[in-house]
Amino acid sequence: MLPLPADLDRRRLRLEFLALMTGLLLSELDATIFATALPTVVGELGGVHAMLWVSTSYLLAATITMPIYGRLGDQLGRKPLFVVGLSLFVVGSVIGALSQDMTGLIVGRVVQGLGGGGLLILVQAIVADLVPARLRAPYLSVIGAVFALSAGVGPLLGGWFAAGVGWRWAL
Repeated sequence: MLPLPADLDRRRLRLEFLALMTGLLLSELDATIFATALPTVVGELGGVHAMLWVSTSYLLAATITMPIYGRLGDQLGRKPLFVVGLSLFVVGSVIGALSQDMTGLIVGRVVQGLGGGGLLILVQAIVADLVPARLRAPYLSVIGAVFALSAGVGPLLGGWFAAGVGWRWAL
């Protein structure tokens, strides 16, 4: 049982923490899931020349936006930015899933990265806002477990989607 901050009831903290972990899991799964589906995607969309940009565009956009989300989160509040990041991530997923060529897929991955970078950095900042420093270690350990889970499950899901229901479900 995780320690509970004095000013927050257990039910609300669990709900908020579950939402944070779900957003983080989506973002991190997306970073790993597409690696095993990429050969199938390239075969279907015919874009070997642009294959590296599918993964690189996501990581580049996420990396660039992290400090921006961090600064804006300090100024505007973290919750609205978390919703913006999640919305951008979902919009990017739809753009990528509906793409008919590699350019459309890369654009979708950039939009996903713009949201995914926010999800990654804001989860940690929101945990820091919710939980006092002396109680924070167990909560951040669970966040770390989400990273480990996505690293292990992501490639398996990517292969399963590519071989089964279709690579578009991996987005």
